[in-house]
Amino acid sequence: MVSTPEGLECLILQGLYHINAGNPRRAWLTLRRALNLGQLMGIHRRKGSTIPGGREMWFNAVRADRYLGLLLGLPCGSADVDFGPDETFQNPNISLDELFNRKLCNIVGRVIERNQSESPQVYATTQNIDEQLEQLHNDMPKSWWEIPAFIPNDNSLEAVQIFNRIMSEMWYFQVLAFLHLPFMLKASKERRYEYSRFSCLKASREMVNRYLALRKAGTSSFCCNVVDFGALTCTITLYLVSVMESEASGESHAQRQQREADEAMVQAVLKHMEELSQGGRDLVATQSVNVIKSLLAISSPDSLSGRQTGNLKLTIPYFGTISIVRPPSVEQNYPSDVSYLQQGQQQSLPMGQGLPSQPWQNSFTPRSPGFTTQTKIPTISFMSSQFPEFSCQVPCSEPEPQQQQQLPDWNLPEDNLFFDSLLQTDLEGNWIF
Repeated sequence: MVSTPEGLECLILQGLYHINAGNPRRAWLTLRRALNLGQLMGIHRRKGSTIPGGREMWFNAVRADRYLGLLLGLPCGSADVDFGPDETFQNPNISLDELFNRKLCNIVGRVIERNQSESPQVYATTQNIDEQLEQLHNDMPKSWWEIPAFIPNDNSLEAVQIFNRIMSEMWYFQVLAFLHLPFMLKASKERRYEYSRFSCLKASREMVNRYLALRKAGTSSFCCNVVDFGALTCTITLYLVSVMESEASGESHAQRQQREADEAMVQAVLKHMEELSQGGRDLVATQSVNVIKSLLAISSPDSLSGRQTGNLKLTIPYFGTISIVRPPSVEQNYPSDVSYLQQGQQQSLPMGQGLPSQPWQNSFTPRSPGFTTQTKIPTISFMSSQFPEFSCQVPCSEPEPQQQQQLPDWNLPEDNLFFDSLLQTDLEGNWIF
């Protein structure tokens, strides 16, 4: 049955269901099967396929496969989608939305190839892909990129069109953020990466703004755990680069306003994630709340005024590993070799149902009257799972010589958080399909 057009369509729909349910590896396996069957049925050929709707099914399978390939760090399962001579943005008879998605699909293939490559010219490739994305952005009218003030929450054709357009825009900005993500923190060391930092921040803001617009609209048809995950990664990017770095260094009035806007955006995402996590049925949202709150605790006023949350190591599959190392506060009137750090009582922070809880430790530095505390700036390290060759460590202030080589070990308790809600594994780490 699956080798029929109807069976192939069901297989593609099953893959899309797994994407929405937050099962990316199951979705990838299902869609790879659909791609193979589609090739055997000949729907990958531009001409010669007699199956009704075959080309549309083929593109949907290719698009979903590349979306997952970028997320999972896997190669493309098919060649690029080809275009006819009449398929241009200047042709009034061509659907702009469909053409945009097909061209974006091919650009995603270039990003995947870059991630799979070991070429020393990787940043030149990144710049070339960025130019293609910029050209695609400019090919669409400015009105197309505007976030609608009102999103209908019904089953009308208008609601479907608006929803699909916003989802396409979110995919575009997520691709742009993923393109520059491996280089974003390098900008503080090498100025040539400043553009990547700027582009990654801008794309993250645009993606989160559209995510919040959909959530605020209360669109009942919007149920996609992978998109929630994308919003989380962009929120983390905003926090690490905009909030943490800006607080640690001098900033202008405009930079302070932007940081405050980014902080408000992070809080808005947290609020919507908390609403989704009510009842505990949405594991992605529940873990996202824990992750965001853990990051916010690092830069909270309590943390900066003597309450030490220790070091944080956050591992997010399909995104990367973030390490935040905060040096202990030093009492000025005591010798530096005397430690006054007292480890707080251990608590448990469950990150997944049926999984062992991770240690969640709080540390406190006792303060005596008449003594002042010097709070040092934390060091942020990020290793991208998409492109680990370009992992980086960036102190938020000018690094000391011993900090330039490796992350310092201050013997503070370390909070290890593992975001596992998209992995679908058992207690031994075996995949569940």
